[in-house]
Amino acid sequence: MSRQDFRKLIANFITLILLLVCLFIALSPRQAWAFLWQSRQKTITKYEHRSMPLRFGKVKAAGKLLELKAGPETQETQESREEFDADDDWMRGLAVNFTNMSGKNIVYIQMLLIFPETESAGPPLAFPMTYGRMPKDSNDRNYNNVLKPGEEVEITLTDDQYGKLLSFLKSRSFDKVSNVRLFLETAVFDDDIMWNGGDLWRRNPNAPNHWLPIK
Repeated sequence: MSRQDFRKLIANFITLILLLVCLFIALSPRQAWAFLWQSRQKTITKYEHRSMPLRFGKVKAAGKLLELKAGPETQETQESREEFDADDDWMRGLAVNFTNMSGKNIVYIQMLLIFPETESAGPPLAFPMTYGRMPKDSNDRNYNNVLKPGEEVEITLTDDQYGKLLSFLKSRSFDKVSNVRLFLETAVFDDDIMWNGGDLWRRNPNAPNHWLPIK
């Protein structure tokens, strides 16, 4: 390294120190540290519908087992959340456990990862995490997985899915997110009944891709 390059390095370092000092002076030490900490703060919120055939269990993110604390509730839903400190790749390996509370076999589960920070561009972006396979019609019994009553399953965001999630967000001009909502959207039973968003549906025998509400 030449003497000129060394001088430039020292100058850049001094500039960085001065910027940090200015930040602390302008905001006060408490505000400055809060500003730096907030850039690492992450939040996971789960929404449980009271009619859900599955019960949320353990949630793991950023290598941590989280304890989501009960929050606001309505007549139909219960909200729980946790705030924690993590790097930008905090969703790699995200894992959510579910227990089948329905009394029937479940062959397909879809949970949505909803990103509230993306609402500025319209409806919030959502990315699916699934278990099993959606049967294509009433005669399709070749299930990939069957979750029996009382059994527990862990749904994990694999490295491949994590890469697809990043590509999905970047394609919509979001490089990173710090807030995610867990929302169980769909559970399909082996008797061709589907729970979706709080309601039960039965497959239309004349149109396998359509479902009829059960009243």
